[in-house]
Amino acid sequence: MFSYDFLLSSVFLIFLLGLFLFSSTALLSQIDEAEIRAEISESAQLAANSLMRTSGDPSNWEIAPINETGTRSLGLTGSPGELDHEKVERFFSISGDGSEYNATMQILGLTRRSYRFNATLEYLNGTQIASIQRAPSGNPARIVSIERFAVLNGTDVIFKMVVWDE
Repeated sequence: MFSYDFLLSSVFLIFLLGLFLFSSTALLSQIDEAEIRAEISESAQLAANSLMRTSGDPSNWEIAPINETGTRSLGLTGSPGELDHEKVERFFSISGDGSEYNATMQILGLTRRSYRFNATLEYLNGTQIASIQRAPSGNPARIVSIERFAVLNGTDVIFKMVVWDE
């Protein structure tokens, strides 16, 4: 009888230990996923804020090739709240698969992981003005979308940026 009780309590203890290990592994996985999502969101917010709140460094970055050595930051504004037409044209002339796209990701701080981005500029009615489009490879699990309102040539516009982890 003593060995039967011992065996039963041992099985129950092993079951509880297994349940604890399984649930703690699942919880750690969820925490890791939440940290990665927060990291992507922070990177996307910083990139969008840099573009929509600054003129860039140097402030005339739009007249030169975009690369990591000459361009320290990208910004689309000429004055607070007002987008500069030339900077907008130059930024949206970037191809979604060229070397300037990769340099832009580096300058915007989107290289922590294998991030990629799309950007569009639209009128409030949804008509697209310009875009940088890159198709995700596969089906990305983590996607962050950012929107900022601004003024371009006296007209209200929406800047949209989508960042994902490949």
